[in-house]
Amino acid sequence: MDQISSPFEELDERDRRFEPYRYAFSDKAKAVVAEVRASLVRYEIEQRLQKNRRRPADQETFDLTVDAIISNVMHHHLAGHWGDLYVTRSNRVLGMKSRYRPRVYSKKFPDILDLMEKRGLIVQDVPPPIEGQKRSTVIRVGQALSSLIEEQGIDLDDFGLHPHGETIILKKPKDTGDYWDQGGFEEYDDTSETDLFRAEVDHINRWLTSADLAFSPLGIPLPHTAFHIGDRQLRRIFTKGRFDCGGRLFGGFWQELRKDERRKGLRIDGEEAVELDYGQIGPRIVYGLASETPPEGDLYDCPGYNRQRDGIKRVMSAMIFASDRLERFPKDTKKLFRANDKISEVVNAIESRHPHIRDFFHCGVGHRAQFIESTILIKVLLTLMDVAVTALPIHDAVMVPASKASLTRDIMLSAFHDHTGLEGVVTLG
Repeated sequence: MDQISSPFEELDERDRRFEPYRYAFSDKAKAVVAEVRASLVRYEIEQRLQKNRRRPADQETFDLTVDAIISNVMHHHLAGHWGDLYVTRSNRVLGMKSRYRPRVYSKKFPDILDLMEKRGLIVQDVPPPIEGQKRSTVIRVGQALSSLIEEQGIDLDDFGLHPHGETIILKKPKDTGDYWDQGGFEEYDDTSETDLFRAEVDHINRWLTSADLAFSPLGIPLPHTAFHIGDRQLRRIFTKGRFDCGGRLFGGFWQELRKDERRKGLRIDGEEAVELDYGQIGPRIVYGLASETPPEGDLYDCPGYNRQRDGIKRVMSAMIFASDRLERFPKDTKKLFRANDKISEVVNAIESRHPHIRDFFHCGVGHRAQFIESTILIKVLLTLMDVAVTALPIHDAVMVPASKASLTRDIMLSAFHDHTGLEGVVTLG
C-alpha cells in the first residue's frame, strides 16, 4: 500500500490546517463567494490569464475551490484563531490519485491562491525553496475580503462542512502521534469490512447533522476554545496499517473543547450534557483478551505507589502499547512520581499487581485493545440512536442529555460485556 507524504511540516503550533470541505452555507456567505468568483473571472478575462473557457468539470472544481478557500479564510478570521491557515502548494501532493485527496486539491489550487492574492482577497506567506527544509504556505484574510465580511455581516453560523470525504482512515504502521497528519495515511482497497465501517460512521454522521446541539459560554473562564457548532462530521481512524488496530472516532467540535467547557457549556436536546466514561477500559480489555478476570478494586492502585495513581495509569498504558520493555519514563510522566522512583521498579510493581496479563505487556497489544474499545463505542452510539438518544463520542466516553444518563450507562455496560465477556465500569464525569 502506498503512503501519502505530508505537505504540512514546520508549522507554528498555533496554525491550523485548511479544511477542504468547508463551504458557504447561508445566503449571505454564498453571495460573498459568488461576488468573489465573478471578480476572479473578470480579472482573468481582463488580464488574459484564461485563454479558453473552462470545461464543465474544470469549472465545477474551480467553483468548489474558490468556495473552500474563501469560506476557510473567513471562518478562520471570524473564529479569532491566533495563527494562520496552512495549505499545500506541492505539485507532488496536488492532483495525486488518492481516496484521501479532496477535490479542491487539484493542480490548479496554487494558481487560484495566487489569483486571490492579486485581488487582495487573501495574503499568502509562501516559504522560499531552501534545500533540506520543508515549510508550508500559510494564508490569512486580505483587506478586500475583510471589507466584504463586514459589509455582509458574515458570522460563523454562515458556514458548514460538506458531508463527504473519506471517513475511514488507515494510518501507516509507524504512527506520527498526530491523527490528522496526512503523511500517515495509507491507500487501501475496500472490502465488506471497510464498507461496513463506512456505513456505520455515515449513519452516525447523518444523525449528528440534525442533532439539537447548543453551547453557552456563560460562567466559563476565558479564554474560550474557538470552534464552530456545525463541525460534526466524524472520521474513524485505524492505526498500524491494519483495520483491527485503533479505530477511534475523531472530528466533532466537542472534542476540541476543554473538559470544563463541555461540561458547563454544552447542551444536548436542550438539556445539560453529562459525560459517562469507561473506567480503566484499556487494562480491562486486556484482561478480556487474556480470558482472565480483573482483580477487585482500582486497577491503577499499585502497592508502594498510593499517591502516584496518575503516573501508574500513564506507565501502564505505555506498557500495553509498547513493543519493547520500557527503559525510561514515558514523556511527561516522570513528574508524576517521586524523585527517587525508577522506571524499572515501577514496571515491576505493575507486573506484580497484574500477573495474569504480564505476558500482554510490552508486545504492542494496545492498538488491538483500542480497536475493541472503538468497536464498543460504535455499538453504544448505534444503540443509543435506536432509542432516540443523541450521544457525542469522546474516545472512551460519551456525552448525553442528563436525563438519559442512567439508560446510557446500562447500554455502555451491556456493550462492554458483549465484546469482552467481562463486567465493565462506567462513571459519571
